[in-house]
Amino acid sequence: MDKFENILKEPNLLDLSKKIYNVVLNEDFFTENKEITLSPSLYGAETINYIIADGLGSKNIEETDSSLNILNAGSINSTFPSSTNVALSTINLVAEPVNTGMLGYFQFDKEEYGLINALNWSKENEKMLEDDFFLENKTIWTIFKEKNIFTNNVQPKDLENSALSKYIYRNSNQINYKDEDELIDLLKNSSLLENRFNFIYYPKIDIAAHLFGVGSEEWKKELKIFEDIIQVINKSSIRKTYTLISADHGLTNVDKESRFILEYPESVEVFGDQRAVYANGPEEEVRKVFENVPGNFITKNELELLIGKSENEYMDRLVPEYCFLVDKGNIIFPKHLKADLVGYHGGLTDEEMKIPLIEFSNF
Repeated sequence: MDKFENILKEPNLLDLSKKIYNVVLNEDFFTENKEITLSPSLYGAETINYIIADGLGSKNIEETDSSLNILNAGSINSTFPSSTNVALSTINLVAEPVNTGMLGYFQFDKEEYGLINALNWSKENEKMLEDDFFLENKTIWTIFKEKNIFTNNVQPKDLENSALSKYIYRNSNQINYKDEDELIDLLKNSSLLENRFNFIYYPKIDIAAHLFGVGSEEWKKELKIFEDIIQVINKSSIRKTYTLISADHGLTNVDKESRFILEYPESVEVFGDQRAVYANGPEEEVRKVFENVPGNFITKNELELLIGKSENEYMDRLVPEYCFLVDKGNIIFPKHLKADLVGYHGGLTDEEMKIPLIEFSNF
């Protein structure tokens, strides 16, 4: 408990989503366990926009002169792991990772499918999402539909038919855009934002951080493009509108000298994220795999504090036996991952975990 005390006490992305959705629904539909102070404009708005800028970490933008810093009302924590599919599932299913079924970038199914890329599902293993556990999980979009609340879900076109999108956005009114220019054109049409609630997902800041690093010129360029998009949103709606911008996670840069290629026997399975690494197998063998990597070994009981305790028998096949948290500035390469990037996430550092609460309204 002590090693995670601050993270467990502080509000996170799940707490933020509950608060926003309760206001949209105009009832205490979700139990709010931690207080998050947001602008009074949220409660007086006719339209509420919830924007997730992938990779827009609080600590990342604090180091810049971005205009978004002026509007930043503070920060909260991402999910654990601080990974895109985990965070987006938490937002859209309004549940802890262990209850959404999304536990990391890569998952391991002990019974049937083995290693699964849980961001880009293959045709074979996406059949897992047809299990009753996933089909019975109710999205926020289903709840909005049942309550007759008009909403839009604005997404990149290349994610339209992904297995993850079909799961977490079930029953949403999805509007897709090809690139930032098409997104801006969509947003200039004020009728798009005249609903009670709009969710907008923007991925390009994360892509630039992965490829070129946080603070790179390419990353700064993408940050500026996003700022321009926000200006369009701010001017588009004729209704009383409140907009909140946050993120799924931030990123941390890793030098080439701090990369560890893992070797392990067939009796050990390695999956999860490259900075929050999951493993199954005999404990002694698992510990040996990570013995030369700077970091901390986490037991299953400790991991439950971060991802939640499973209440469903189905999840026993997905919940990992161990987790290894790689120290800041380091990264591991398991056998199934070869991409040599600059920016990474998944771990518990402030750069990865802290996400902003950027607010503005037109009234």
